[in-house]
Amino acid sequence: MLEYGQMLPYACTGSMESYGVTGYSGSVFIWEVQGGFIVTGNGNDTIVVHWDTRRGSHHIQVTEMTEFNCTGNPVQAFVNIGSPVADIGDEVGICAGDSMVFNAQTNYYTPLNYLWSDGSTRSTYTGKEEGYVWVRITGTDGCSDYDSAYLRVNSNPVVYLGPDTSLCGNEMMALNAGSNSSFYEWSTGDATNYIVIDGRRADNDTLWVKVTDNNGCMGADTIIILSCNYLRYFANIPNTITPSKLDGKNDVWQIDNIDLFPDAVLDIYDRWGRLVYHAKGLDPKNVWDGRSMSGKELPMDSYYYVIDLNYRGLEPIVGYINVVR
Repeated sequence: MLEYGQMLPYACTGSMESYGVTGYSGSVFIWEVQGGFIVTGNGNDTIVVHWDTRRGSHHIQVTEMTEFNCTGNPVQAFVNIGSPVADIGDEVGICAGDSMVFNAQTNYYTPLNYLWSDGSTRSTYTGKEEGYVWVRITGTDGCSDYDSAYLRVNSNPVVYLGPDTSLCGNEMMALNAGSNSSFYEWSTGDATNYIVIDGRRADNDTLWVKVTDNNGCMGADTIIILSCNYLRYFANIPNTITPSKLDGKNDVWQIDNIDLFPDAVLDIYDRWGRLVYHAKGLDPKNVWDGRSMSGKELPMDSYYYVIDLNYRGLEPIVGYINVVR
């Protein structure tokens, strides 16, 4: 029963507790409750109070009014409302493959028990899957609190530079690391979403890129630029020209892709081993027109050629070119 200034037994937040006084028969009792609300009994000598989540010391006051309309002095008592504080944050994001540790540890009057959404009972929980995580903390006094947070799992950027490949000479290729990122880091020191490379690199050069998006998630890829496979460019070099100038066809020797090697040198020899033509910086559409270095038309014959690409010590390309008039 309430007595003036009494400290009542503490109660848990969210709990329902009963309080009463002794008075005259036929009296009406006017109650005031701080930090909770009266569920039943207002006007009677006993009430049931539902305490809310406000922790701390609250008061209960009751005033008796007899059936003769005599009002007594208010009687006030105090009750401490408490429970553990569960706080694991709100929404939090991680990157795919990472994890988040939620920590529910808190100070309380009594030892605590923990219950997480997966049924585990430690004070911490490690989350990897997207969804809500919740915890209930309960003291040995029976008081408890609950909290939840949403764990968002962000995808990592998908980065693909393509298969390993070879480049020769000044052949160029663009490497694209995508466009959904805030930060790019290349092994070359570049910081853009794409770079352009050529064949003037070390053999078997390894290039990598790391991509970080606005969520701090990272993706990466690596590509190896293999040694120059120059034979794939020159597997089908024509072996005959017909510089008649009558039909305008096949008048000059054409070698596709020779312009990828700007330092290439061509030497052509006749059947007696004499140098009849020498040139560098070759035009793929007009490598040779069947003339000597002085501009004289050479006779119909088979001529031996040597093409030195002057590139990373590659072996010269040799063969015969026939001149038919």
